[in-house]
Amino acid sequence: MPERSPDPWRVLWQAATGDGALVILLLVTAAFLVLSAWIPQQPASDADYARWLSEAQLRFGSITPALRSLGVFHITRSAALRVLLSLIAGCLSLRLVENVELLLRGRQVTEPSHDWTEYSGQQLRQLLDRIRLRRYRVLRRSSLFQIDRWPLADLLPLMAHLGGILLLAGLLITRLLGWQVQGQVLQVGQRVSLPGVANWVELTEDGSGIVQSAGVVGFPEGEGPGVMVRAQDDRGRPLQVQLTAGRASSAAEPGSEVMIALTEDRYFALPEVNLVARLTPRSAEADSVVDVQVYRSPPGEIITQTASERGGAVSLTLEGVIIELSPAPYMVVTAAHNPGRVASGAGLLLLMVGAVGSAVWPARTFWLREQDTSIAVAGPVPSWLRGESA
Repeated sequence: MPERSPDPWRVLWQAATGDGALVILLLVTAAFLVLSAWIPQQPASDADYARWLSEAQLRFGSITPALRSLGVFHITRSAALRVLLSLIAGCLSLRLVENVELLLRGRQVTEPSHDWTEYSGQQLRQLLDRIRLRRYRVLRRSSLFQIDRWPLADLLPLMAHLGGILLLAGLLITRLLGWQVQGQVLQVGQRVSLPGVANWVELTEDGSGIVQSAGVVGFPEGEGPGVMVRAQDDRGRPLQVQLTAGRASSAAEPGSEVMIALTEDRYFALPEVNLVARLTPRSAEADSVVDVQVYRSPPGEIITQTASERGGAVSLTLEGVIIELSPAPYMVVTAAHNPGRVASGAGLLLLMVGAVGSAVWPARTFWLREQDTSIAVAGPVPSWLRGESA
């Protein structure tokens, strides 16, 4: 009788749900991630591109163009990594289906496919008592006994696979619907609008923390010097302060109190008295000393120049005008919206519990058969029982 050829769909299923396929995919993905951590990846923002390119050329020298052509500076955004993650998700989904089938199948006694071996240890009743003390489940069908760790041992791998799928789904949701805004400069009480409807981030009134709208996470990246500017004439009437545009900011509406983040040399004007002041921080520290120069406009001649106290505090009186600067340091904030964080967090928790639990309490099924004068065993017999089987 000719041999039946194996079912190609079954062969494909076994390959896709086997440990080998998943291990290979995870190893290749891990290699990609290690490579992306070792090789600086090209930033998405144009502001950081020049610094990144300088660092890459300094590190890799003449082979930098070749590495760029190979795409090693775009690994985290490459199509290859997306394909790998998609294959992992597909593999985990198929294994999840198989785990559900095994969990449901474990409710009934099945016939072993292993060879039977004579057992010459204890009597059947004593042996079953030992097995139950080790928290195994015992099912009986006539003279056949099935011993396993159902349902927990079959549920733990299912949890691990479901956790991996949820983790990848959370990453995908964040990739499609999430966003991140870097380099937001905030001073005390300032609120900045973010992408989306009613999304914002704000520095607290005491400058010690960040508050944000629901669904937004803000975290500090750094801080620097800043000042609050007020001016008044000799009669105590507040003067309008006009912040002029700089390289990193646009001109603001005039007001009697204006906060200035000293990310660079900054200028402000007092249009009512034709004065312009230049503020130059001596360092990027939040309590830096600030050099102040006041000009008459026109013709642009310097009226006075001085240095503030640490933090920027200084008071100037000139030609009946009082200019007061008080410390108002700024904080550089990154704000992110991660709509997939709940799915990712739940997935990571399930993955860890399932993986650790499977290592501590692995699935195991073996069988006992009561014979006329002896007992036979089949399947992966535990070590504490193996030494007593003939």
